Amino acid sequence: MGILKPTATIEFELANAAAVEAAVQEMKRNGQEFIHEARTEPWGQTVARFMSPEGVLVGLSYAPWLHE
Repeated sequence: MGILKPTATIEFELANAAAVEAAVQEMKRNGQEFIHEARTEPWGQTVARFMSPEGVLVGLSYAPWLHE
């Protein structure tokens, strides 16, 4: 996939880190390419990102502090 500049960004907050990983695996089985797969950032958020065909940077995310 070529590098595109995003026109917008959107993040979808999922129930937990395992849900982020499960979503990535399901989407990969259906042909979605990812900029990066699920990873835990130093501040504790788990996130995976891909670019939509429309040029939107999409994040699948779990931020534990939003679920406390």
